[in-house]
Amino acid sequence: MKKNSTIIVQEDDNRPPTAFLIGIQHQGDSAEKASELLAELTELVATLGLPVVGSQVAKIRIPNPALVIGSGRAEELAQEAAALAAEVIIIDDFLTPAQQRNWEKVTALPVIDRQEVILDIFASRAHTSEAVLQVELAKAVYSLPRLKRQWTHLNRQRGMAGGLGGRAEGEQQLELDSRIVRSRIAKLKEQLAEVRQQRDVQRSKRLRKPVPVAAIVGYTNAGKSSLLNALTQSSVLTENKLFATLDP
Repeated sequence: MKKNSTIIVQEDDNRPPTAFLIGIQHQGDSAEKASELLAELTELVATLGLPVVGSQVAKIRIPNPALVIGSGRAEELAQEAAALAAEVIIIDDFLTPAQQRNWEKVTALPVIDRQEVILDIFASRAHTSEAVLQVELAKAVYSLPRLKRQWTHLNRQRGMAGGLGGRAEGEQQLELDSRIVRSRIAKLKEQLAEVRQQRDVQRSKRLRKPVPVAAIVGYTNAGKSSLLNALTQSSVLTENKLFATLDP
């Protein structure tokens, strides 16, 4: 597992955590669509190298702003994940920071969503300076409203009491961390603007030359890199994985 991954790695043997996946069938969606999305999430998780110990699809009957699905169903899934010795729960939806915290209270496990999985994959696959900056910016923006959740995890690990002193220390550090992340976001935006300006200059120079410009467009794992290699005798990485190559 990459160091910049946000998924927790077990400290005892440095192994990736076992994952329990939860698919979401929204109102109006078919069971087939929910199953297809869950299968895709399974591939994404495999790309990260996490072993999957189980999965279930939860159907939304009455939307629950706190957990997306009903609290009773969430409890059932938490029990199933615990029975399978899962160490992280991955939900095939885009959770708000509050929903993420609520899920972690129910399951007593780290809970991440599809967006965080994709960001982790991007972080491990980015190679060009622009791609690295883009991913780092996306992760910083994603993490900013979730700093409170990260501090909750840290306090649990330290066994800190919830007294006034502990809360005051946590609030001060949370405010400091927020300022640091916001400053980092601003700096990354400046760096990205510089890189894009340089790229635009290079592109304008290429366009002045009488050389045809072509692009290969397709969904992830559709074979774009294989086609590029065949057409140009390149040696771009090709793997049967989602987002195996983020940039050529």
